[in-house]
Amino acid sequence: MQAVLISLSTAIWIAALICVPSAIHGRRRPVLLFLVVFALSTTLMPQLVYRPVDALLGGGNVTYFAFHALSIVAIAILDVIVQEATLPNGPTRARKRATVGIAAAIIVAQSILFFGSDWRVTKNISAAFMSRWDFAAYAATTWIAMAIFAVTFTIACLLDMRRQHRLVTRISLGLMVLAGLGVLAYVAISLASAVLAVLYPDFRLIGWALTLYTLILLVSPISLVVGLGLTTTVDGLAAGRKNYRDRTLLWRITPMWQRILGDTPYLSIERHLSPRQLLTVRAPGVHLYRRHVEIRDSLLLHPGQTLSLAEQTTLDLAEARTRAISPVEPSEVFGRNR
Repeated sequence: MQAVLISLSTAIWIAALICVPSAIHGRRRPVLLFLVVFALSTTLMPQLVYRPVDALLGGGNVTYFAFHALSIVAIAILDVIVQEATLPNGPTRARKRATVGIAAAIIVAQSILFFGSDWRVTKNISAAFMSRWDFAAYAATTWIAMAIFAVTFTIACLLDMRRQHRLVTRISLGLMVLAGLGVLAYVAISLASAVLAVLYPDFRLIGWALTLYTLILLVSPISLVVGLGLTTTVDGLAAGRKNYRDRTLLWRITPMWQRILGDTPYLSIERHLSPRQLLTVRAPGVHLYRRHVEIRDSLLLHPGQTLSLAEQTTLDLAEARTRAISPVEPSEVFGRNR
């Protein structure tokens, strides 16, 4: 189980890092926030992290409470993201306040149940389901919140999948539907186990039920974060490939641009870039377009200028790049979070 928890938290942190470039450019920031909070909550569970953090917080399994509180915060953030994606005008201010209020109320209820109990000082509190109704009630606050959200989340993804035509978006939604169904199964097993532990003190989650529980605990969160980050990753790779091609052509066309515009600098509005800037400048496609157009204009005004075969090939490639029309991407779930 510890290996599962470590693998899970690592996968979520990787997904968060993948979303950082988009967030820096003002896109998918709520998704990044969710992934960071979710990663923090799962990181607290492996004993390798749990013990030193709990000692730092003064002991008493306060880290266990922090895990549940962070889970509720993550659910609230994801709820807002789903509202942004599924409502025509996004969530209203009142609905956002309601989401925050419900999350805060659940965390307050958890704090009362947790800090008002004596079971919270139990050694290795997360190892098994305890034979205590107050423990079952405390854990159920998180489980029930997860179940309610999983239903609305799964329905939203299924409805959105019918409207999407882009394959990567449909795959993303399919992964998130799988995650939602997994959460429902996780909640069902957890609630049943908690009740059985109260009714039968010797109850232990073993055999196929434990295997299924462990598998769901690993697969569902990974399906969710992969689904959330898949379109970002695919779009990022496509943008990186385009950026590389534009930058390569910009590097190749620059000597020709300098030579052709050398005698007619008044035709140019493009700024000069040093070799280092050619490698680092943002939006190289914009500079490629300007230099291509200025070369064409200069050749039209001064037809006596000649190009070598290599230069003509480079110019033709640049023209093909600048005339290429990028397909309009369909709207996708969570795509409005920019």
